[in-house]
Amino acid sequence: MNLLKQTQMGPDAFREFFHFNNDVLFERLKLVSYMLIFTYPAFFIVDFFLLNRLPHPVYKTILASIHIICPVISLIFIMVYRSFRNRNANKPLSRNRPKGFFVNLYVTFYLFIGAVSSLNSQLLTGNIYAYIIILFGVVVIFPIKPKILLINLIGIHLVFVIGLFLIEQNRVSWIIKLINSTGAAVISFSIALAFYSFRKNDFFNKRKLSRNEESFRRLFNLSPNPLILIKPHTNEILLMNQQAVEYFQLHDKSTDGSFLFRNPIEKDDILARLKEQKSIKNIVMEHPITHTLRKWSMLHFELVDYLDETCMLIGTTDITDIKKTEEELKRHASYDILTGVRNRRSGIELLRKHVSGDESGSGHESEEFILSFIDINDLKKVNDGLGHALGDDLIRTCCEVFNRHIDQHDVLFRLGGDEFIILFFKKKLEDAERIWDDIQRNFEAINSLKQKPFPISASHGFYHYKPGITITVEEILESADQEMYKEKSLYKQQQNKKQEASFIS
Repeated sequence: MNLLKQTQMGPDAFREFFHFNNDVLFERLKLVSYMLIFTYPAFFIVDFFLLNRLPHPVYKTILASIHIICPVISLIFIMVYRSFRNRNANKPLSRNRPKGFFVNLYVTFYLFIGAVSSLNSQLLTGNIYAYIIILFGVVVIFPIKPKILLINLIGIHLVFVIGLFLIEQNRVSWIIKLINSTGAAVISFSIALAFYSFRKNDFFNKRKLSRNEESFRRLFNLSPNPLILIKPHTNEILLMNQQAVEYFQLHDKSTDGSFLFRNPIEKDDILARLKEQKSIKNIVMEHPITHTLRKWSMLHFELVDYLDETCMLIGTTDITDIKKTEEELKRHASYDILTGVRNRRSGIELLRKHVSGDESGSGHESEEFILSFIDINDLKKVNDGLGHALGDDLIRTCCEVFNRHIDQHDVLFRLGGDEFIILFFKKKLEDAERIWDDIQRNFEAINSLKQKPFPISASHGFYHYKPGITITVEEILESADQEMYKEKSLYKQQQNKKQEASFIS
């Protein structure tokens, strides 16, 4: 199983872990060495003052020797450590093979010191506490490679057991201490194995996460579309590829991701949907890039895990050209090609929105307005006598005059053929009549200057709509049409009289 796992992970991965583990243990060995050096004065007081009157010179000598050897060995390691640091200042320490040797050597030394200390204690106190304490301390602080630790434990423990057998005269006590020390050795090895396995698994998981993050970043930057990765709750931008920088012109690194949403409520709504669906596609948004530049984007949202956090990945597809084409098509669909004003469909749709009992169900509140039904006079005569090109010119000229006299609140649309509608908003009936008088005078001025090879005039009829009136759009148009027809009839009578007078003369 280990061979299979090593094959899957690769020998380089295990080699990196061994170097990493040696790095950690090498640094810990430095800390333990400093601790032994700085605590030696306390042991000095114990050895040469507090235990000075003990009647066991061998015990005192061995104890003092152990206490002196430990800081001396620690000083030697500190010098070795500094030598490593100075010699490899510009190299990664994880590539220094001798570090593992020193760590294993000092682990063996500490275990041996623990065994010797416990054997020495048999001369005075008859306990093995020192061995057990150092045993657990070493395996917890220095979880080296299990195979090497097992060899150390077996070798040192055999030395300890043999030494204990030679010192302990009471065989029952020896058996009890043998059982306790062996159990402590087994438990300590199990603890070391658990620590070592945990660190190895943690290293491989972090390594795998790092590799995944590296692959994610590489794919992220290779994407041909703008990509942005943000923290959902703080809007912090974690990653942003070059395409996103150029598309959104985000050269200011302090920019957060809030610009991607119209408002916080919209972002919270998208995030709530993401938690349920994990992915949302084809959200169309308009982005003001600069004061003069606006772009349309189709956004795609994904929830992804990045650096142990749930993040929002936002992909962008530029649809600005599509929206422009769409607006152009909409304009062609809503405006009359000949005159450039609204066509019948667009005008009637707008009219319905302002009439109570709106059939479209849009919920638009009704609004008071004055509708003027206009019919261009003698268009058929111009078409028949001068041709349709001049007939179209007559229609365009009339529209230019209408547009010249209405304001931004009013709406002009072509109902069809020679019929037009003007919707006057925010005006009284007298205002609409005054505007129409101005239009008529404008027609007369054009006619007097003989700018066109045909006379220009139009008939009109008003309908004053007030909110609350139960009436349909068709009925409004019919009422205004009837009023227009009255003026149209008077115009025709006047034309007939002129023709009769011309014939008589």
